[in-house]
Amino acid sequence: MKCTKLSLCALIAVGALSSVNAAALEESLKEINPSIFERVKIDGFARAKVNVKDKDSSDNTIEDIRLSAQLNVLYLYSDKLAFGTTLAADRNDNPAGSKSEPIAGYNSDYNKGLYVDRFYFRYTANGFAVTGGKQDITSPWTETGFNSSRGNGITALYNGVKDWTFAAAAFSQTNGLDDTNLGADIGSNRNLYAAGAIGALKDIGLGLQFWAGAYENVIDTALFADIQYSIKGFKVRGQLNYAKLDEDFFNAKGYADDDGIFYGVEAGYKNDLFSVSTSYTKNDKKQPVYGLDGDNIGFIKIGSDLYYYMINTGDAQTYYVNGGLYFDKLSFRAGYGILESGQEGYDGKISEAHAGIYYQYLKDFSVDLTLAALDGGKTAISDSISGTLQILCRF
Repeated sequence: MKCTKLSLCALIAVGALSSVNAAALEESLKEINPSIFERVKIDGFARAKVNVKDKDSSDNTIEDIRLSAQLNVLYLYSDKLAFGTTLAADRNDNPAGSKSEPIAGYNSDYNKGLYVDRFYFRYTANGFAVTGGKQDITSPWTETGFNSSRGNGITALYNGVKDWTFAAAAFSQTNGLDDTNLGADIGSNRNLYAAGAIGALKDIGLGLQFWAGAYENVIDTALFADIQYSIKGFKVRGQLNYAKLDEDFFNAKGYADDDGIFYGVEAGYKNDLFSVSTSYTKNDKKQPVYGLDGDNIGFIKIGSDLYYYMINTGDAQTYYVNGGLYFDKLSFRAGYGILESGQEGYDGKISEAHAGIYYQYLKDFSVDLTLAALDGGKTAISDSISGTLQILCRF
């Protein structure tokens, strides 16, 4: 789960790096050399996340202790040209069913040390913004944010038309495409292309997204549409995704067809005191592939962890209800979801109940606790009970 969840339109508007000021740090830098550091924008976060899970299939409790941090730096050469980079650290100690003690040594998957997560140049003029380098892969099928979908490529945005943003992207290399239920099949050394039109027609409460994309040797054609209507706290949302697979990938996977449809609907109400919503999604039985990352930013998801089981799972349909209560700095949430599928290993019903407490102690400091119980029913999925505590500090 990510530290922040922005709408796709908002992500495109702000780009890969936020320009939010970390005032104290920036002022200190300006005192060192005002001529340089008055052009520097800095922000980031530090996070400690502890997860404890008790699975029926394991004799021991599974603990996961994750320490993550990110520092975003944006240097403005002029009002048109900028350079951005992100330094990040991510350590994940996971005893993975053995006795509860820290893992020794270095693991490339879970203990990355300090690394360069983004590195790009951006040129902005006349409503256009062109970014080249290592950056977020922004599309409905991928994930943005910390430790997410990255690629080396070029993106172009245009917002010269009122209420609309137009996007295009081409990447020659990708990474961070995971939790897809496709094993290692999609890899990372393939080209990715995407183009989209995002409309935020606030005067009439309408939000629109239309995307087309392709992922080399996996998805020949992907088409995505999302329509949202909001009025006085009520929101209704519908979405549809069509994907046609590459012939070799289709033959290797052995699906019954090479194209498939995913669709979902969602409705809810929210005010300053409470919120309630419900959703339904349905995946294709003959060709289930629709997403390139389990934490994608485009599709309707269910539950705390249950949505990881729904992505690219054949004949999966989900039902979800959730709600929240809000009291100044304190909020409560709870939800219940069901996933039904005829796919082997999932042939039955999986359900999850979850509840959470969120406390905004300070403007940039928060604590979040989530408890979840997963019932695998008669499927091959193991029952589990888990608790996750997250402490997040932004700067």
